[in-house]
Amino acid sequence: MSQSYRRNRAHTTTRLALAQLHQGDVEQACATSGEVFTIMAGDPLPGRMCQNLGDFQRELITLAPSSHIVHEWTDRYRTEWSTRDHGNR
Repeated sequence: MSQSYRRNRAHTTTRLALAQLHQGDVEQACATSGEVFTIMAGDPLPGRMCQNLGDFQRELITLAPSSHIVHEWTDRYRTEWSTRDHGNR
C-alpha cells in the first residue's frame, strides 16, 4: 500500500477510535487505536495523527482514569511515541 494511502487509513483509524471512545466502548477504542502503529509499520507519524492520538489519550484518561486498560494503553503508546521519529519534527 502506498505511503499516502497508509497515512489516510491510519488517520481514519484514529478517528474511528475516538468515535468508539465517545460511545463508551473503551476496550474496542484502545484496540482500534493500536492498529495505527501497525498500519504505519515503523514510518514516522505525521503531526495530525500524533495530535489525534494525543486527543485520544486525553479523552481516554478523562473517561476512565482508573481503568487497567487505560494504564496499559498509556504505557504502551508512550513507549511507541518515544521510539519513533515523529513526522512533525
